[in-house]
Order: sequence, then C-alpha cells, then structure tokens
Amino acid sequence: MTATFHTSGFFSDGPWQIATHVSKALCTDGKRRYAQITGVADTFFSIPAKVKVKERTVSGYVTGFCNRSKDKETPDYKFIAYSYGKNGHLLPGI
Repeated sequence: MTATFHTSGFFSDGPWQIATHVSKALCTDGKRRYAQITGVADTFFSIPAKVKVKERTVSGYVTGFCNRSKDKETPDYKFIAYSYGKNGHLLPGI
C-alpha cells in the first residue's frame, strides 16, 4: 500500500514505517504543498504536520483519502489546518 504513496517520505523503526513528510499534500485552498510531519500520530487517521502559506507556518494534520477519477481510485494525502492555531485563518476550513 505505501508503494502507491509516491509523495511521501518514510523511515523504518523496526517493523513499522513512520512518515517524515508529504511532498504534495492537498490543502483546503486547492493547492498542493510540502507538509512536514511534526509528531507521532495519535490516531490511525491523522498525523500532526505543518505547511508554509505566504511564508508563515500553519499547523494542522495530514490524513489519507481516496482520490476518485472516472476509471480509477488513487490514494492521496490531504492537509487540514487547525482553525484555532496562530495562522489557521490562512487556509479555509473544510
């Protein structure tokens, strides 16, 4: 499954693969940005991360989703900003 995620970096810690970054995470404004992983995931569905918007750091999380087109489904990553964060207003809510 991880082989299809061509936009991520991983390092192995024993039998587990831990994400270090997502180079083309889809943000809520429709742009793709480099997302740096900032912590260990507390759930299966979200990984703490940060992106740069207008030279400011926006904190949030990265989550996986299925990008559906006419004939195929492709796994992808989405960045969701924390609305209560210092620069959360730079990315629109979901």
